[in-house]
Amino acid sequence: MTSLRSGIVGAGFVARVHAAAVRSLGGTVVAVSSRTRAGAETMAGEIGATAYESLSELLADAGVDVVHVCTPNALHAEQTLLALEHGAHVVCEKPLATNAEESALMVAALAQSGRVGVTAFHVRGYPLVAHMRRAVAAGALGEVRVVHGRYVCDDALLVSGGWRVEADLSGPTYVTGDLGAHWLDLAEQVSGARIAELLADFRTFVPERELEDHASLLLRFDNGATGTATFSALAPGRKNQLLFELEGSRGGFTWDQESPNDLLHRHAESPTELVVKDPATNGGRWPAGHAEGYGDAFTEILRNAYLAMAGEPHGDFPTFADGHRGMQLLDAALRSAREGGWVTV
Repeated sequence: MTSLRSGIVGAGFVARVHAAAVRSLGGTVVAVSSRTRAGAETMAGEIGATAYESLSELLADAGVDVVHVCTPNALHAEQTLLALEHGAHVVCEKPLATNAEESALMVAALAQSGRVGVTAFHVRGYPLVAHMRRAVAAGALGEVRVVHGRYVCDDALLVSGGWRVEADLSGPTYVTGDLGAHWLDLAEQVSGARIAELLADFRTFVPERELEDHASLLLRFDNGATGTATFSALAPGRKNQLLFELEGSRGGFTWDQESPNDLLHRHAESPTELVVKDPATNGGRWPAGHAEGYGDAFTEILRNAYLAMAGEPHGDFPTFADGHRGMQLLDAALRSAREGGWVTV
């Protein structure tokens, strides 16, 4: 599908997800750099790419059209700006930066470059997420009144949590930036409303950690809706649950990322419907009855982004502007948690 040459900075789990998505679109990952030479060489060997010591070396030698930034959060802004300076399009992992000041610089640099910038909010790529967005916009739920849910896992319950709990690499938040960024983006995108105010409570239950491992948020939307959200890395047995629910004046939705091909459409005056992913009615890459998952959602947002990079007609994908909006929400949550009150976004 694409003749664009891609390079990836980072060699961890999510870098491999990006590489698989690019290759499934017919693209080629020609270069990998990482914080360690060994990490870059291992991943490059797996996918037939060339390993580089640094992003600077990669940009100078590999002739890439697109750079995927899959490194710890504190490196996102610096590496994105460097890639844009070299004329590359950029796909950056979330959160886009460590604060809204950094992400604003990234948005400005992107505009000046004329390139395409993508924030990897992959959850938007699930067919039933797009279905919810269209249905809400068409009035299927009536007036949206409540947005609630959680994004929880047990990643830091019995283990350290890795670089994500270290402020010098993760930035000022852990679960709110790592998990909450996805959920908050989903809340605004699907509801069609924006979060106007929020109240956040951050907790660090493991004392030696620098950053929060559990967060609770109260939300007020600009359309008058209210909301609640929980983000936690301490939920035993929960591996990756993003639960998202909307309550409207005529109906509601319940969707769980761990069962992404099923959506409950709840009605006020008729039985609840189970809406199943089906390309004939609500999209998807594979035929009806063939499940789609995490990797497919990534591929969907990259498909549209790569079409945009090639100057071809394309669907929606999450942009740097969306990533910057996410940083404004994260900054507001951090301020609320520190000051102990409601904060206007």
